[in-house]
Amino acid sequence: MTKQITININPKAIAKVAGALGVAGLSGLIGFSQLSGKATKAEQEWVYPADDIIDANYKNGRSSTYAIDIDAPAYAVYRIFKQIGCDKSGSFSSEFLERTFARLPFFNSYEIQEEFQQPDSLLPGDVAAFDYHGMTMEWADVVPGKYLVQWVDTKTPPAAPGSYAFRFPMMTHYAAAWCFYIVPLKGNRCRLINHWRIGFEPDTKTAAAINWINIELIGGCMAHLQNLYVKRVAEFRKKEQWHGKFMRGVLGGRFWSKTPAGRWDGTPLFEDTYTQWMRYGRQSPAVAEIRPPVTDNPEWPPTGPDSPWADIVDPEYFDGWTEPKFDWNEQIRQKMERTYLENWGKEA
Repeated sequence: MTKQITININPKAIAKVAGALGVAGLSGLIGFSQLSGKATKAEQEWVYPADDIIDANYKNGRSSTYAIDIDAPAYAVYRIFKQIGCDKSGSFSSEFLERTFARLPFFNSYEIQEEFQQPDSLLPGDVAAFDYHGMTMEWADVVPGKYLVQWVDTKTPPAAPGSYAFRFPMMTHYAAAWCFYIVPLKGNRCRLINHWRIGFEPDTKTAAAINWINIELIGGCMAHLQNLYVKRVAEFRKKEQWHGKFMRGVLGGRFWSKTPAGRWDGTPLFEDTYTQWMRYGRQSPAVAEIRPPVTDNPEWPPTGPDSPWADIVDPEYFDGWTEPKFDWNEQIRQKMERTYLENWGKEA
């Protein structure tokens, strides 16, 4: 004879617990975004250089400003923000929150990378990408060492094909400038000003509430976290993320093997370098310890009668061929006409 186990579920008790958790969570968001990390009153009231691109099209411009002192020179902070974006080094805020709730593909990399630090690595008009399918801001102002401004406006959408100017429900138009101003301080220190300014139409209470949540509540928490993360990175205090440590332990053999898997094991260039330096190996490729890397091979493709492609290969394809210089106009032509140039790459 089996006994039946009855579980009594009290909807009111569940509702009370859920309500208490909701109130606690909301209180935490408000406390973190409104009671800490804010800029001073004078900093909040200041008119910043990029406020004009919002105020040019909107009469209801409003700002949200967070700030933090960093024990590092201004340029050290500037070059971190030069790498911001889902296509570069992430958001420097909580990648867990970005990916889980906003569904944005941010993966933070806290190392300075050569490819993002060149004179043409970031220029006005480049996308400030939130994701890969088009939701984006556009870099408007790039002032080396001083400040960076990314901006979006549905009245003046980003120039890049495939991108779109985002807005929230119940808004006809929306614009936002997300700005990172760095003020150098005496003693080789600086102050980071993390500044939003937005405008929207129609100017309704509902739209105003949505935007307060966006730039003050949720956005305020993310901006505050971003300031804290950047401070830790610039001051050499950022710790390795747990999943990176786990992967190194399992696949790098740290948990189960005494055979080094990294060239720099046991040195700060591995132990304190949490994401790899993408282009460092150009100086001396590892393969050169076995044989020189190959950058030109006139023997490929094989065209002899004993090759697997003897009956189908085009033996003249690479005659007089050099890699073409990338051309946006040709890229646009291909997209519009859906054809490729005949003899593409060959000398005329």
